[in-house]
Amino acid sequence: MKRDAKTHKRRLLHVVGDSKFGGGSFVVLRLAEMAQAAGYAVDVLTTDHVFQQLLAEHDIGVVPLDTIRRSINPVRDLIGLFSLWRFLRRARYDLVHTHTSKAGFVGRLAARAARVPAIVHTVHGFAFHEESNKWVRRAYVLLERIAACACDRVVTVSEYHRAWAQSLRITRARKLCAIPNGIPAARASATQDARTVRRELGLPLDTLMLLATGRLAPQKGFAYLIHAAAALKERCARPFRIVIVGTGPLLPALMQLASDLGVLDVVRFTGFRSDVDDLVAAADMCVLPSLWEGLSIALLEAMAAGKPIVTTDIGSNREATRDGAAATLVPPKDTLALARAITEFINDPAAAADCAHRARAVFNQHFTEERMLADYRALYEQLLNPKTSETAAPANDAHAHALPYAPRQEVTR
Repeated sequence: MKRDAKTHKRRLLHVVGDSKFGGGSFVVLRLAEMAQAAGYAVDVLTTDHVFQQLLAEHDIGVVPLDTIRRSINPVRDLIGLFSLWRFLRRARYDLVHTHTSKAGFVGRLAARAARVPAIVHTVHGFAFHEESNKWVRRAYVLLERIAACACDRVVTVSEYHRAWAQSLRITRARKLCAIPNGIPAARASATQDARTVRRELGLPLDTLMLLATGRLAPQKGFAYLIHAAAALKERCARPFRIVIVGTGPLLPALMQLASDLGVLDVVRFTGFRSDVDDLVAAADMCVLPSLWEGLSIALLEAMAAGKPIVTTDIGSNREATRDGAAATLVPPKDTLALARAITEFINDPAAAADCAHRARAVFNQHFTEERMLADYRALYEQLLNPKTSETAAPANDAHAHALPYAPRQEVTR
């Protein structure tokens, strides 16, 4: 096994590309720290400046190569593939771990061409999703099949997506495993008290704080929450504010929508915040109207904090909440159902508290960071030391569920 010439450490590269900083970035950071603590020399290939700064603060190596961009450009992508192959040939990593669809496709092909000994790809969410039409889905499935041939293991962040990948025949079952996302319990620990946080946000103590966090992009469904705010103004007797935390391409459009609907008085946009743990702790309820997800970090944060949660009835949310035991699930894009579920929690504090208690219990049992990191470490060791490892991959059975989380779509042949 090749080692770093100076430190004799195995060398690991996480490939992220130009993906913007988000919940998945924390997963990559913790995987990097885990591997570093286990004796690996670890680098992350990313061009996002926020993520680069965070990695530097945690003493993780940064590779700022601009070789992978999210938008599709055949000429540029081929040049990027060649540049990454050339870099990997020189750098001689023992293991390359790719993340996101574009970085996963380019990164896996370049790593295989460079003869990297072990290649892993984590599916944080396929390029296709529940909202994709069948032709888009079939095109992306073909690309996923090609890329899967260039790696040793495809990891999904939910059992739901592992079952979907298997039904679509993206790769052989033995190459697939599910390692559900996990976060540290400390992410639910506030550093400021709720009064301080609410005062900074300009919220009176008697005003309900409904928190929604995430990148302001179509998949998060924030437009439907803003529409729900109009219905809530008519239904809710108590004063409330919907606090939307995050930034992204839809920010101007969402602000205009709130203005057009006349709800700017009850909807607050904070932009990017680094104190999400304090905001979650200060919130009375978390509302996550996503249209599709890999396995939502924002949902896990709300569960870890023991908050009442209203979210959408999509596959990975059903899995994370144990089919709604840990949250109220509503159909995606259903504004009235969203407003009704929020109102029911507001009008029935006992039911909200009971749901919050179950959310924390489910998190503690199934979605801790310790479990996730242990599974990835076992996977790394199996791929790099196949003769001494006892298992071929983290066992899916440990995280599988009796409930049918498979998506309601046709199987692509």
